[in-house]
Amino acid sequence: MKKALKSVLALSLAIMLVFAVVGCSSSSTEDQPATADQPAKDGDKAADGQKYTIRIAHNQQSDMGYGIGVAKLKEVLEEKVGDKVELQIFDNGVLGNERDVTEGLTLGTVDMAITSVGVSSNFEPTLAAINLPFLVKNNDHLKKIMDQDLMKPAYDNLLKNKNIRALGLYAQGFRMVASNKGAINTLDDFKGLKIRVPEAPLFLSAFKALGANPTPIPWGEIYTSMQTHVVDAFENSPTVVYQYKLQEVIKYLSATNHIWEGGVIMISEDFYKKLPEDIQKALQEAVKVSVEHQHKAIEQQTGEFLEKIKEAGVKYNEVDTAAMQHAVQSVYDEFIKQNPGAKDMINKMIEAGK
Repeated sequence: MKKALKSVLALSLAIMLVFAVVGCSSSSTEDQPATADQPAKDGDKAADGQKYTIRIAHNQQSDMGYGIGVAKLKEVLEEKVGDKVELQIFDNGVLGNERDVTEGLTLGTVDMAITSVGVSSNFEPTLAAINLPFLVKNNDHLKKIMDQDLMKPAYDNLLKNKNIRALGLYAQGFRMVASNKGAINTLDDFKGLKIRVPEAPLFLSAFKALGANPTPIPWGEIYTSMQTHVVDAFENSPTVVYQYKLQEVIKYLSATNHIWEGGVIMISEDFYKKLPEDIQKALQEAVKVSVEHQHKAIEQQTGEFLEKIKEAGVKYNEVDTAAMQHAVQSVYDEFIKQNPGAKDMINKMIEAGK
């Protein structure tokens, strides 16, 4: 009898423990942010009370360059989904350089990142098509490329090969040559010029074709590299030159406009799939609005900052680039040889500028 009674008591205690555990598990996440550990199903929507945190990293300032776009992205996203999403912004390179944060997308340590086309092309070479020298003629030509979604084949490759989804493209602007050695007026002025370039194969090829001596140096070292004459020159857009106060260490700025540069807005595909469908849609729409806003701001700032650079004492000059455009044709041939699948994309971009 006693043995039977003990068995009944043990069974009753076990049942009580089961209910206690179930009760705890059903309420423990009640006020906690949602953690999406599994891919969301098609049609899923964020449940009331759920909150998703998205970490986005870039290397520019909060009120300039990419920062203008990210601020707009955050604003529009909040308008669309309220407090269901918290966009945590890590700017000024606090999570590492561009290569670091792009690798972070593949490792799961970064959710979103904005990385220059030049650097991101190390992860998907066909992205560099838009960096081909003198391919983008002006802002009207760029708008046609964007409106016709001509970068899509490269974005598809990035998704397929690296599991990174490209959501859009912020602008840096047309790159010019900043120098302490002398102004660039003709093709001959490039001969032997020791110029800093990004860690990107296409930039190396382009400046070798122009006759310069391109030297890859991390962007964070450019100020001191110009001060200490490690290099004679670098190239970037007026908005970037002014943002990093590089007008303090240069004497000449030549409007070669040799390459249009932008930053690819990327998100880890594994992370993206964990977001409910309504959050994915809101994010895509917010990125689109922010891209349009940021491009217009960069166009405006280019003129404003160029004037400020000149006011700082930097000598500015326009450039006839006809001979330079002829000199870099071999860069196109080599790029297509290495990336034959990009030929149709490049031809469509060129056609959009006619």
